[in-house]
Amino acid sequence: MCNTRQVVVFTHRLSMFSLLQEFAKKHSIDPQVVCLQCEPWGIGEPADTPLFAKRPDKALNSMLYERSPRARKVLEKLGQQEYELIAKGICSDFRILLERAIENDLLADIVQRFRRDITTKGKIHKLALIDKKDCQFFDDMMTKYSRYEHSQPNEAPVKYPPPDELQEDMESLKSWFEEFKKRDSAG
Repeated sequence: MCNTRQVVVFTHRLSMFSLLQEFAKKHSIDPQVVCLQCEPWGIGEPADTPLFAKRPDKALNSMLYERSPRARKVLEKLGQQEYELIAKGICSDFRILLERAIENDLLADIVQRFRRDITTKGKIHKLALIDKKDCQFFDDMMTKYSRYEHSQPNEAPVKYPPPDELQEDMESLKSWFEEFKKRDSAG
């Protein structure tokens, strides 16, 4: 039906969303995703596409060039307490982004958390591109950003990273994307 008319699907199920995206991809259809949310003034307000629905490299650009500079300004103008409220969200989203990069890029979209199928056709050779440095990079980053997600003891709370450190970690992920794509195109 998508080839001859507009099809609108409403769902709250991530698994169904994933299946629809996979179907569209197989049929060279570029779906437009519109997310709706509940605001104080009403239900069904269009919202930014959530992180899990964006391509990891695009989501990273948004974090790197919009959210990170905004957090820096908050720290400079309003101080540490206000900065930590924003840094917590950035750290949480960056961890989700790392998970998505592992699924989409490192593991070549073979396995997805909300997809039933394991899709190897035309992809499995990409696993040979993974080296020990890639595994160490993601292991280190996941360990670092997981600690911001979990409750910390009051006597030794974990401080959120300063803007420069966040920026540096995001830049290192951006560099990883670029280098890994070069490996894929060289092979």
